[in-house]
Amino acid sequence: MKIGIIGAGYIGGTLAGRLTKLGHTVYVANSRGPETLKDLAQKTGATPVTAHEAARNGEIVIVTIPLKSIPDLPKDLFAGVPASVPVIDTSNYYPLLRDGRCLSLSRATSPRASGCSST
Repeated sequence: MKIGIIGAGYIGGTLAGRLTKLGHTVYVANSRGPETLKDLAQKTGATPVTAHEAARNGEIVIVTIPLKSIPDLPKDLFAGVPASVPVIDTSNYYPLLRDGRCLSLSRATSPRASGCSST
């Protein structure tokens, strides 16, 4: 199976390694570009790509980025991706360690809808 992973941190990197070991073709992207993923690619066997390429090449797409970064994803990220492609969102929120407090989370159902920022 072809799997696109957007996010190459602890969760994305771990998934990339495990899924390639299981025989899947994995495309991995981060916010800094494919050229910054050479070490991860060598370690896991995943193919470094852009976020658009990960979304468009996957039969499944996994988004695994900080919750506060979701609004920064390209607005057309899933343009042209068939509606039948499952998107798994593992977005994570660490208010004390990394993200700061996101007050709008308690007032909205979605960080994108709320314009979540670390405040």
